[in-house]
Amino acid sequence: MTNRRMAEATINASLDAHLHGAREGDANEARQLHDLLDQMLTEREIPEGRLWLTDHGKMLLAQMHRELSHCESSGDHLGNEVLEAVQFRPHTSHWQDSCSFVHDLRVAMSVANELCIQRDAGETIDVSVAAEKVAARGEYGLDAIRLAEVYEEIASTVGGFREISRC
Repeated sequence: MTNRRMAEATINASLDAHLHGAREGDANEARQLHDLLDQMLTEREIPEGRLWLTDHGKMLLAQMHRELSHCESSGDHLGNEVLEAVQFRPHTSHWQDSCSFVHDLRVAMSVANELCIQRDAGETIDVSVAAEKVAARGEYGLDAIRLAEVYEEIASTVGGFREISRC
């Protein structure tokens, strides 16, 4: 092994490659990203040279820390927030325009209303069943599977929506 430091550009390129894969939802890339960050923090020696914590790595760690420090929930919701913060899951809040967002929000609110009805009736809360009831009304022209997907997308990107919709 050599005792020379690896080039900053090389380390940053590796970080970016793993980060891109992790944001696309590739769990293996996310693991490799965290392994690389660990190796950078401990300045491990690899055949190409010694890793070290670059400014880009510091910024990435700071961003994850900020996101993790704002997690205020518990249970599955906390798990989802943590996974998003460490880039295991992609962020899905990308609507092309405000009209499509408003439409999706209306769809999600209809499903959420059915979830509240389930809860008030003492039934088990089930997004699929709620989506089927909304689909049966035919007001959106979407099947139950797509309605449930829209609900989940809104619930995972609009802060507090899932908790509110579970009444």
